[in-house]
Amino acid sequence: MQLEYAEMMKWLRHNHPDKFDRWIDSLHPNQIKCKEWLVYDGLNKVQIPRDENRNFRIEIIGGWYGFPLIQFLMDDWNIQIREIDIFEIDSWACKMIWKYCDIFGYDNVRIFNQDYFTYTEKRRTHLVINTSCEHMWNMDTMKEYYEEPERTLLALQSNDKTNEPDHINCVKTGQELAAQAGVKELYGGKMRFNEGTPDQYTRYMILGKWK
Repeated sequence: MQLEYAEMMKWLRHNHPDKFDRWIDSLHPNQIKCKEWLVYDGLNKVQIPRDENRNFRIEIIGGWYGFPLIQFLMDDWNIQIREIDIFEIDSWACKMIWKYCDIFGYDNVRIFNQDYFTYTEKRRTHLVINTSCEHMWNMDTMKEYYEEPERTLLALQSNDKTNEPDHINCVKTGQELAAQAGVKELYGGKMRFNEGTPDQYTRYMILGKWK
């Protein structure tokens, strides 16, 4: 186990033992596999837009406790990442993200304890990541709040697991996910989970830019 995760485990066991099982769920192999798929496969297949200094800003929508996704991004691009803004409506999740960043020593992560879909400040973001589109409204509703949206890269994941009550926006194909978000697909794929069981489902990923 990586040292930083061991420190998180110790902190939770001593201070918030009632949250321990939920933290373990956030590090389920399927969760890790999906984040690795996005960072090490998807984002390495496309060109991430940059600023004049060849750096880029990231926004993450949801993302549970933010890790290991933030760690994977920092491991791969490190000083090229100018800033990461993460939007999370769950106050406890925000506290976990803050603790993670403190332990990992990341000082370029800003945590917004609010609904991403109500954040209407105009901004230039180079990469927008949403790995939980099945829980949220269509991403095309936010296009107007970005400067140069046609140059903003979106990395999106969703699934076809409609039997979960909080899955309000599932898709049956990657093409449906792209259409839902209003993006031109640059790269896409799918991954099957729990195959051969009653709980089998498919997760879709697309990377693209708003039309």
